[in-house]
Amino acid sequence: MFTGLNYPFRGVLNERSEALFPARKKWPPQHPDRIQLYSLPTPNGVKVSIMLEETGLPYEPHLVRFDSNDQLSPEFLAVNPNNKIPAILDPNGPGGKPLPLFESGAILLYLADKAQRFMPQDAAGHYQAIQWLMFQMGAWARCSARLVFSTSSRARTTRTSGRADRYIGEAKRLLAYSIATSRA
Repeated sequence: MFTGLNYPFRGVLNERSEALFPARKKWPPQHPDRIQLYSLPTPNGVKVSIMLEETGLPYEPHLVRFDSNDQLSPEFLAVNPNNKIPAILDPNGPGGKPLPLFESGAILLYLADKAQRFMPQDAAGHYQAIQWLMFQMGAWARCSARLVFSTSSRARTTRTSGRADRYIGEAKRLLAYSIATSRA
C-alpha cells in the first residue's frame, strides 16, 4: 500500500530523493555513501550506534542537539516526523534507494537484516529475538528511564512520593524475569 513512499506527506523516494532530505543540508555528510545516523549519546540514542559498530556497516554520526532544538527543526522532521532520536538515512536502502528510518527497534531490525547478523534464520528463533527486542523497548527501557528520573536530584524537587520505590521494584521484577527466562 505504501510501497515506494517515504512518508505519505513527504513524497516519493526517487531520483529527486536528495531534495527530499533537507537533513543533509543541516548535517552535510562527509561520506554520503554511508548510513547517516542522527542521534545523541543517550541510552536510547546509543543503541543504534552500538549496532552499527557491531555489524561493521559504514556510517557517519550527526549530533542532534536538544539544547538548540535540532529535533524540532524541519530538517530533522523530514527524517523523523516524530522528532525523536535516533533516526537514520541509508542512501543504499532496499533496491538501492534511500531509506529513512526512525524508532530504535525498527532501525535495529533493519540493520540486522542488512548486515545479515544477529537474527536467527529459523522462524522460531527469529520471532523470539523480536520478542526480546520488544520487551527491551516496551518494558525495560521505559522502566529504567523512569527509575533514573525518579531517583535524580531534579525529581526530588517535584512531587515523586513513592515513585522511586515503585520503579525500583519494577526494575527488580523485570531483571529477575529476564534472567529467569533467558536462554543460553
